[in-house]
Amino acid sequence: MRFSQIHRFVCVAVVLLAASGCKESDKPAAVGQGAGKPRGAPSRAAPAPEVAPPGGCTATGPVPVQLATGVGSVLGFAGDATHLYYTSWQLYGSRGDLGQIRKDGQGSTSLVSLQLQPRAVVLDDKDIYYSEGIRLNKMPKAGGTPSTVAPKFSSQALAMDASQIYGVPGDYGPYDRLVKVAKTGGTNWELDVATRPNTKADPVGYSAIAVDASGAYVTDSGNNRVLKFPLERGKPKPLANGQPKAFDLAIDGSTVYFTLALKGQLMSVPKAGGKVTKLATGLARKSRIAADGSGIVVVFAGANEDAPGEVAVVPSAGGEPRSIAPVPPSQSVEAVALDSSCVYWVQREEGSGKLVFYAGKR
Repeated sequence: MRFSQIHRFVCVAVVLLAASGCKESDKPAAVGQGAGKPRGAPSRAAPAPEVAPPGGCTATGPVPVQLATGVGSVLGFAGDATHLYYTSWQLYGSRGDLGQIRKDGQGSTSLVSLQLQPRAVVLDDKDIYYSEGIRLNKMPKAGGTPSTVAPKFSSQALAMDASQIYGVPGDYGPYDRLVKVAKTGGTNWELDVATRPNTKADPVGYSAIAVDASGAYVTDSGNNRVLKFPLERGKPKPLANGQPKAFDLAIDGSTVYFTLALKGQLMSVPKAGGKVTKLATGLARKSRIAADGSGIVVVFAGANEDAPGEVAVVPSAGGEPRSIAPVPPSQSVEAVALDSSCVYWVQREEGSGKLVFYAGKR
């Protein structure tokens, strides 16, 4: 190509660029000179940070670990190897949550918002079972859509075995009953129905329940006793009579543990029946308990209204309680749980309704 032709071509190109408004900044930068992405190229999102798989409790010293916070009241509380599950209710907001908390302190999740007041929670390896209003619902631990197991279950305390869910009404309703339903749903079966005594001092109903292969164990607060029911319909056996306001209840391999709601005492009786033993005194009013083969978690009241209470573990065989953590006098403990390494509890600040979930080393 001759020089004159090249010169003419360059001039035409310059004119066309000027007419199109092309600027130097519109031209792609040369590779190796800080070039950006070509215009119109798809952007790449930063990779999401990896989330470690959930682990067990990380509390190791005398100071408890704060796992999560919330608002309202906790009405159901249970745990598996890696998580705690709870139901909460905000009275003034008329709403609640079914929530999940990692035991290792790495976060919490609201699994579902609840429109009716919930109560107890029980777990198997795959599902969460919980009461909401008069319904018994379940939801996969992995997340998903809740389903109704029983539309009319009316139970404020729950227990379960391999195939059945059992419930008692607490102070709800005009009469006491023990009911069960298959985990897969179906017909409710009443194992017992009883007339509730006419008393104004609460608690007044079948307050708590625990189940194993030997039977269903129930605290009958209105009649001041602890009962053992067969797992099929049949007459209950009184294990402990004359126990004023027997309230919360837990079991291990051979023993039933229960509290006296107003007297602040922790008691035990063999599952087969026999002598009732006092294990501890000075418990908070309506103290919740949890137990395994080596100890019972309880909440002690303060020496006076201005003194702190404490979360403690009482040895199953009796003896000096081991303190886990103090509870400020302005706060109360609404629920407790335990595993082989840690104790878990929920403190509620009076007035504000703030909830704090803790783990402490056993």
